Amino acid sequence: MSIWILALLMMVSTALAGWRLGAIRAAISFVGILFAALLAVPVGGLVRPLLPALGAGNPIYAWALAPVAGFILVSIVFKVIGQPVHNKVEHFYKYQAGDLRLALFERLNTRLGICVGLLNGALYFILSTFLIFNLTYWTTQVSAGSQQPLVVRVANQLGNDLQAARLARMACGLGTLPADYYKLADLSGFLMQNPQVGPRLAEYPALTSLWQRDDFQPLVQDATVTNALTSGVSLGELLQDPNVRAFLENQDQRKLVTGILQTNLADLMGYLQTGKSAKYDGQKIIGRWELNPVVTLAWLRQSNPRIPASEMKLVRALWTKAYADTRLLVTGDNQFFVQNLPKFLPQTQPDQPAFKLENWKGDWTTNGDAYDLHMALNGTDKFMTAKAEDLRLSIKDGKTLLVFDRTD
Repeated sequence: MSIWILALLMMVSTALAGWRLGAIRAAISFVGILFAALLAVPVGGLVRPLLPALGAGNPIYAWALAPVAGFILVSIVFKVIGQPVHNKVEHFYKYQAGDLRLALFERLNTRLGICVGLLNGALYFILSTFLIFNLTYWTTQVSAGSQQPLVVRVANQLGNDLQAARLARMACGLGTLPADYYKLADLSGFLMQNPQVGPRLAEYPALTSLWQRDDFQPLVQDATVTNALTSGVSLGELLQDPNVRAFLENQDQRKLVTGILQTNLADLMGYLQTGKSAKYDGQKIIGRWELNPVVTLAWLRQSNPRIPASEMKLVRALWTKAYADTRLLVTGDNQFFVQNLPKFLPQTQPDQPAFKLENWKGDWTTNGDAYDLHMALNGTDKFMTAKAEDLRLSIKDGKTLLVFDRTD
C-alpha cells in the first residue's frame, strides 16, 4: 500500500507542478529528468569531494548521496534553461498575438502542462523504485533488531510493498549497481541475522592479520564493534561509533579491508556457512599454534642423546618456563606473528634473567611440501623452514626444532 501512496503523491504533486509551470517548462523538465538519470553518476563523482564540507563526512553517506546530488544539479540546469524559453513564448502571446490567442495559449499551456507533469511524475516514480530497491536490499537484511530508526522502518516497508506489488522487476530493469554491492549486502545481512558466526568471521584467514596491526587496535578493542552482532546494535548506532567513523574516514584502512573482502567474498560466505575455506584450507600452516615444550624437549633429547641427565634437567626447567606462552599466528595473506618467543641471555651475573620474551613478525612462502619462513625484529632477520600437518607444526630454527600444536 505504501508504494502506491508514494506513487499517488508523486503523480498529484507533479501534475500540480505541471499545471503551475506550464507545458514548456514541464516538457524541458521531462528532458532534464532523462539527462539527469544518465549523468547522475559522472556528475556525482565530481560533486563527491565537496560533500564532506557540506556535512556528509561519512564515506558511505557521501557515496550514496553523490549520484542524488548529481541528479539534482543536472535537473536544475534544465529548469533554468526552461525559464527563459517559457518567458519568450509567453512574451510573444502576451504582447504580439492578441487576447484571443493569448487565452488559447494559456489554456493549452496549463492543460498540456498537467499531462506533461504526469509524465514527469511517472519518471520520478520509476527512478524512485530503483533507489528504494537498492537501498532496501541493504536495510531489510541488516535490520535484524526491532529497535530501528523511523527512516529505516519506512524504507523497509516501501521495499516490501515494492516486492509485493511486483515492481521490483521494473526497478532491476533500469540498471544495477556493481555486483560487489549486492554481495556485501548479502554478507552483512547474513552476519546480522546469524550473530553466532561472529567469532568465525574474526578467524577467517584473510582477515586475521588485520587484528594484529597497531592502527586497527582501537577498532579491535572497541566493545561496541566486537559485540555488535550479539548485542543487536543497529546499523545507525554502529556507524555513529567514534572508532568506526575514524575507520571509515581513513582511506588507507578502508581501501585495505575493501580489497580483502572483494577478493574473498565468495570464499568468505562459504566459510561462514560451513566453517571450511575452499581457498585457504589447503595450506595447513594457516591457523593458530602454541608451542609444545614437552614434544620440543623430546626432539631435543632424541637429536642429542649424549646430553647429560643433569644438563637435560636444567634445559627442561628453563624451556618449560621460557616457551610456556609462545604462540604463533599464521594468516592467509602470507604473514605470521610470533608472540612471547624467548631470547636466551648469557649468564654474566647470578641474578640476571635467563631470557626475555619478544614478539616477531614475518612472512611465509610455500616450498614444495614445506614452508620457508622469514621474520624480523629491530633489524634482525631470521630464516627458518617448517612442515605442517593437520594438528602439528614443526619449525627448524638453526639446530633447534620447535614443535607447535594447533589451537583453533
